[in-house]
Amino acid sequence: MPEHRSIGELAYRLWQSRGCPEGTAERDWLDAERQLLATHGTFPASDPPSSHGPDQPPANADAKRKAAAAPKKPPRRSSHSSGGNPDNDATR
Repeated sequence: MPEHRSIGELAYRLWQSRGCPEGTAERDWLDAERQLLATHGTFPASDPPSSHGPDQPPANADAKRKAAAAPKKPPRRSSHSSGGNPDNDATR
């Protein structure tokens, strides 16, 4: 979508080119918006269309696949535990 400011600037130029008729603000705005979309497409300037080449996986794709497939290690217990005996906690 074109920026609000760009649409307004073009709408003003269109209005002037038509001889500054009264009551055409909405028409001028919509015409400007259509023209900008047609010339610039729907991509913002910071996001150009792709190269139309085939998608390539990232360079570290194999490492990520291996890490995802690796068995998960159980979480380590804290060294501050009471030795794993729940009765010890109740007597303190």
